[in-house]
Amino acid sequence: MGGWMIKILGKKLSVQQLIIFLFCVVYFVGIIGFCIPSLRALWLPMSGGILYLTTAGLIASSKRKPKLLLFLFIAFCIGFSAEVIGVQTGLLFGDYSYGTNLGFKFAGVPLVIGLLWGVLAVSSASIVAQVPILKKQSAFVSALLMLGVDYVMEPVAISSNFWSWVGHAVPLWNYACWFLIAWLLQLILKKGTFLESNKVFNLVFILLTLFFSFLNLFT
Repeated sequence: MGGWMIKILGKKLSVQQLIIFLFCVVYFVGIIGFCIPSLRALWLPMSGGILYLTTAGLIASSKRKPKLLLFLFIAFCIGFSAEVIGVQTGLLFGDYSYGTNLGFKFAGVPLVIGLLWGVLAVSSASIVAQVPILKKQSAFVSALLMLGVDYVMEPVAISSNFWSWVGHAVPLWNYACWFLIAWLLQLILKKGTFLESNKVFNLVFILLTLFFSFLNLFT
């Protein structure tokens, strides 16, 4: 993959550079679309599609695709199963339900949510891997970063009808479950030698964090 070059506007870009360019454009346009009321209704149904695109970009940028695909499958199974238990019983996360803006659902949970767990896990781990001093605590710190994304994501998700909570307030139990599941995924990522770090992975975590943080401020 490293030898592939694509020419855009007279400049040659590697596949990884092209993915970075596309991600920046998509998320920047997404922020604008969410912030402008007249465009928001058009963008909301595409929210799930953006995460599918993000997942595809992560896979395309990886130099260890079989390993990444295996971990994404494991993360999907764990995360999606936990969400189904949560939606159907309320035992995990709390009493909540998913809306209509994240696409196809199975057992009350959008399929894209299973991907979100994997995308956040690999991208947060990639960020933490840039700080060698955190190597021994990397799984714990990466799980905290995932929890932080959920925290800034909640208000936007609720206002966008991604999901809603009974009683409207987000319960502390949600954050406790989020952290524990995130920590489990990070331990699997680390112990199973699935860890990979590159610029696209790092960018995805940064873009997701900025996307939801910005929308919290301006919507």
